[in-house]
Amino acid sequence: MNCIVIDDERLARETLSGYIEKIPGLHLNGAFENALEATDLIGSGKIDIIFCDIQMPELDGVSFFKTLKNPPIFIFVTGHSAFAVESFELNVFDYILKPFSINRLLKTVNKIYAAADDNKRNGIDKKSLIIKDRSSNVIIPHDEIFFLKSDKDYVKVVTTNKEYFVWKKISDMEGGLASTGQFLRVQKSYIVNLNFVKKITGNMIIMNGSIEVIPIGGQYREELYRYFGISIKSR
Repeated sequence: MNCIVIDDERLARETLSGYIEKIPGLHLNGAFENALEATDLIGSGKIDIIFCDIQMPELDGVSFFKTLKNPPIFIFVTGHSAFAVESFELNVFDYILKPFSINRLLKTVNKIYAAADDNKRNGIDKKSLIIKDRSSNVIIPHDEIFFLKSDKDYVKVVTTNKEYFVWKKISDMEGGLASTGQFLRVQKSYIVNLNFVKKITGNMIIMNGSIEVIPIGGQYREELYRYFGISIKSR
């Protein structure tokens, strides 16, 4: 798995980089003094894991994470425990407190491998949404998601089994879901699983398996109608 390290402290960068190079299956693609230096490499789509400090000049780790629309596995590595709660609310994969040993890093890496193995066993590979539920990472197959609804600072993910609440903006989750061809933004506050759309009537969507009626926003209607082969004039 391709990794990068972002930390303004040279010793911290070198220590973590050294640990990564000793762990089988991990490949260090770069170590950066600030997040801005890493943006091009991250944008290439070739990075699987980002290890990032929080308190840095120019752009702190939390603010940087919020700029990423569809981030790879993101792990905060910091000397400050005060950011732990906010980190979990942001749905990052893990939070490592400095100073730490290679064994602590291995614990995180094993969690990553375990999540990947679960994906393979369930045949979902990248067809899943990984969210933070309290202190655990939950893997939700796309086929189990009815819709996502934005409400102020969090997104409600409604599935066939239960509801999850993710402290993210819906726009930050849209890119990864829309790229599957299975999900579509239909209103500023809603993303729906197109496979669960039962009926479109006027400006409303009726979903299979859900009692919630979902509104259709004017700017999203044309793409939705085009997907289902509905003439705009016939609505």
